[in-house]
Amino acid sequence: MGILLYYLVGTALRGLFTYRFFTANKLPAWWAFVPVWRTLQVLKLADRPSYWTFFAYVPVIDNVMSLIITYELLHMHGFRATKHTVFSALTLGGYLGYLSHTQPLVRGTRDNELIKQRVGTLVNNILFAVVAAGTLRAVAFEAFNIPTSSMEKSMLVGDYLFVDKLRYGLRLPETPVSVPLMHNRIPGTDLPCYWEGVQLPYFRLPGIAQVERGDAVVFNYPAEPDRPVDKKEHYVKRCVAVGGDTLRIVDRRVWINSKPTEFPSRSNGQFSYYVRTNGTGFNALALKKSFDLNYIPDNYQVNNQNVSDILPISQNEYIATVSESALAGFNQYPGVVEVRPLISPANAARAGYGDSIPQAQAWFLSNFIDSRPLFPNPVGGHSDTVVYKWSRDNYGPLWVPQKGTTIPLDRDHVLKYGRCITAYEGHTLENNGSEYLLDGKPATQFTFGLNYYWMMGDNRHNSEDSRFWGFVPEDHIVGKPVFVFFSWDVFSSGKDRIRWNRVFSFVHGDGPQKSQFWPIAVVVALLWGLSEWYSKRQRSSRS
Repeated sequence: MGILLYYLVGTALRGLFTYRFFTANKLPAWWAFVPVWRTLQVLKLADRPSYWTFFAYVPVIDNVMSLIITYELLHMHGFRATKHTVFSALTLGGYLGYLSHTQPLVRGTRDNELIKQRVGTLVNNILFAVVAAGTLRAVAFEAFNIPTSSMEKSMLVGDYLFVDKLRYGLRLPETPVSVPLMHNRIPGTDLPCYWEGVQLPYFRLPGIAQVERGDAVVFNYPAEPDRPVDKKEHYVKRCVAVGGDTLRIVDRRVWINSKPTEFPSRSNGQFSYYVRTNGTGFNALALKKSFDLNYIPDNYQVNNQNVSDILPISQNEYIATVSESALAGFNQYPGVVEVRPLISPANAARAGYGDSIPQAQAWFLSNFIDSRPLFPNPVGGHSDTVVYKWSRDNYGPLWVPQKGTTIPLDRDHVLKYGRCITAYEGHTLENNGSEYLLDGKPATQFTFGLNYYWMMGDNRHNSEDSRFWGFVPEDHIVGKPVFVFFSWDVFSSGKDRIRWNRVFSFVHGDGPQKSQFWPIAVVVALLWGLSEWYSKRQRSSRS
């Protein structure tokens, strides 16, 4: 309803500013107030193609198209000075209305040479590219790159891929006043590329599928509080549980509804291991070549995730993050004496480890793993305020909220689902000491209005995911990554920098991920050849 109102109000204002252009050209004034029909008629008056109407109603792109159509309409009626277009843009169309009431409106003819002189071929081409690429980005596919290692070795740092926005239903922009082809910041600055003054409610068109367990999903990071939903940072994780599921992790194995979960074949997950050697160090080049492990001696973190797959903790002890497919070979690496799964048991931070594991392993778990607060414990609490004594490897059980399901309002449910009620569904929730107040009124239960999902990284021990910040609501879902069009290995050099085996490959499917470069290149070449042949045939028939 809010989106319809946004377009109706916009159409009404544009109608007020342009209806005299209609009457001056012997067209009914009321045409200026009819959505879509108004745009078609304005394009006729501006001597522009009628298919531009589609672009004029694509959110975000509609702002650019309004500027272009305004320029064309002014040009056709003799207002060809640049100042007229600038003033119309600065006044959001008000100056256009001023001209229509104070100046004679006489429709002339297009002067393409003058347009080229004033606008320039370069600017014209840039505007065309912005409209075309922005429309594709808004309604179908968006390019996305993998910035962190949380999905290794399924999706790698340096993968550039296309995200299918139609798969789960196209989510219409909630922040329509935004710079096209930008997400939330102007490149190279911290300045926002959008204006929050106009916010539309969440609305999603029907999709061809629902988010399913095992899907890799791109979504807006829900724990980011300072931006509109559609301008929050993009994350990519694997959907582990959907609304209505009960999740539990036992010794790092995921169980859903009391059944162990099997992930897709291309979900080549990684886990961390305690590794002891005979004193022989690791060779970074050999690790990279044999197991695609990145050994960065000066490790650093991105989004609380380590860049290096090998972390030294003593002279001959390491923490190694290894994929399941490479584990057997890594066990046979020269100098490796022991490889032990790095599993954090429930209650570990409170109970201690004693002599059950090597001292270095216990030190690493206690200081760097078990000390991190997990959802749904209160953030910033001390050890005596930890309510759910879970760990990253032994977690739950936890029910995932489902739309239409009602829960009682008590301390347990408010700790687990309070953020869903307030931050995601927009209610207020307070406890006055004796009862809960929902939107200021006493309440004993709450019914969810959204579906929620539980997202985890395939790099299970090096992922900032739902275990740390909770559920992902349906209005944060962006789409499904489907196609890797380029892959750049920042940890390699020379010809190995490009991962040729991943270029033009599909994210989902059975078996190893393989490049489809040559089949796609052949299809593109055939299409190009057919196009050239058809064009030549058309030219020869006209001559």
